Amino acid sequence: MTDYVAEATKTADEFLATVAKIQDNFVEAVAAFVKALPELPKPAVEVPVPADLPKAEEVTAAGFDFAEKVLAQGRATSDKLFAALAPAA
Repeated sequence: MTDYVAEATKTADEFLATVAKIQDNFVEAVAAFVKALPELPKPAVEVPVPADLPKAEEVTAAGFDFAEKVLAQGRATSDKLFAALAPAA
């Protein structure tokens, strides 16, 4: 591993650790806020909700699954490109 790659990896790891800490603090703050909310009154009229409406968790998971596939495809394309650019042995 070159010095650049080692330094970039170290910096990226530090960045991701900081982001994770911020995200954890955010989740804790939201949880505390939700816990402090008073109970909402029941609605006077029942609002219809489509039965096949996906849950937020499902939509989020689908988005992250797609992003992972895009990154994997980009990496595979980069690997193929570098192989194609390599001088013939």
